[in-house]
Formats: sequence, C-alpha cells, structure tokens
Amino acid sequence: MSSIVPGPQKKLEQEIDAARSGAKPLSAGDLNPSAPQHVGLSGLDEWPDALRATVEADYERTTALTTNRRKTADNFVPDLLKGLTELVDQIDTHLQSIKPGLFGKSTPTEPPSTDLAELLGLPTDAVSATPGRSEHKEAARTLKAIRDQLKSQERHPDPLAREIPIDHAKLTRLVTFTVRLAVILTQAPEAAPLIPTALEAFAEGTPDPQVDETFAEKLEFWQETYEDLT
Repeated sequence: MSSIVPGPQKKLEQEIDAARSGAKPLSAGDLNPSAPQHVGLSGLDEWPDALRATVEADYERTTALTTNRRKTADNFVPDLLKGLTELVDQIDTHLQSIKPGLFGKSTPTEPPSTDLAELLGLPTDAVSATPGRSEHKEAARTLKAIRDQLKSQERHPDPLAREIPIDHAKLTRLVTFTVRLAVILTQAPEAAPLIPTALEAFAEGTPDPQVDETFAEKLEFWQETYEDLT
C-alpha cells in the first residue's frame, strides 16, 4: 500500500483538538499515517452485504487496536459480531447442502479441486473424502460452538452488569477463519464438501498461518481469492 506523507505536527495536534471538542471526527490515519486507509477497502462494492460489512467492521476494529484505541475497537465489535453471525449462518446453509441422506450417504458430486483445499489451508487429500453423517454432525456442533463464542463477546445492555473484557485475539482468529471460508464458498460453492474438514481443523486449534498477518495482508488475500475464483 502506498504511504501517506505526514503533515506538520501542529496540524496533527489541531486535528486531535478538533476531534476532542466534537468539531470534527478523527480518522485512524490522523493518528497513525501508516495505518490502513479506507481507500484500501476499495473493490468491495460487488461483495455480498454480510461479507463486505464484516470486513469493514474488522478494518475499523483492527485499525483502532493498532493505534492503541482499545475502547474505540470495542465499539466496532457489535457490527463485527453481526456480520460474522450472518456468515456463519451462510456457511451452515452450505453445510446443509451436502447433508447425508437417510442411510448416511451423500449425494454424489464432483469433488472440489485441490486448489480450493490449499486456499483453505487444508491438505490436498481432504478433497477425496466425502463427509459422512458423523462428520456432518461434528461440523454442525463446531458451528454451534462458533456461534457461542461470538455470543460470548456481546456486550450486556445493563450498564451496571459486570462486563468480561472483549477477547480481541479470539475475534481475530474467528474473523480470519470465517471470512476466508465465506469468501471461498461465495465464489466456489462446490467447496462445500471441505467445510467439515475446515471446521475440524479450527476446532482442534490447528495453527492458522494467517492469524498473525496484518489486516492489509489478509485483505489482499481475500480480494485476490475472490477475484481469482470469479
């Protein structure tokens, strides 16, 4: 991403003073010129609403975290949770599309390509296995567990209630996994048979190499994957 030439220190102080007085909202770029800018989110106009909203909310959250504004980051969590919940529901719909029949057998379909497995960070031999009834049930349980994790991050409406601090590290892992899977399923529904294996890896805590990447690096992967699978 292109760097932005910082303005004079005095101008920065004026921007901060204006924001504190409520005269002008302060953007992440005002506080940290190296932070990802909204222009970096261009190209999402054609994305499904839930997917775009989730990425935008995570951009705001991670930008606030990288500029040491924890409370501001917390403020974007409700929108992020809403988007993630919608994506999990969509993943569940894809999972139901490959639900085994009464005798535990799935409807024969063309196996997904090994490229899709690699994009999900799965071994290429994962494409050879057709999810059975037990794998499907386990995947459904994992999706329920993910929903529970998302719910645990919701803020209580009662201001007197004792709040548990938001676990941003957990949210980052959830975003990294969920958005990647949603991007691939949006553009390649035939990847649905890989959902149980992907969820199994997530449930077992298999290290995700993308978790520690910057938002900009993840965004680049999401956008390139979305475009390549078009």
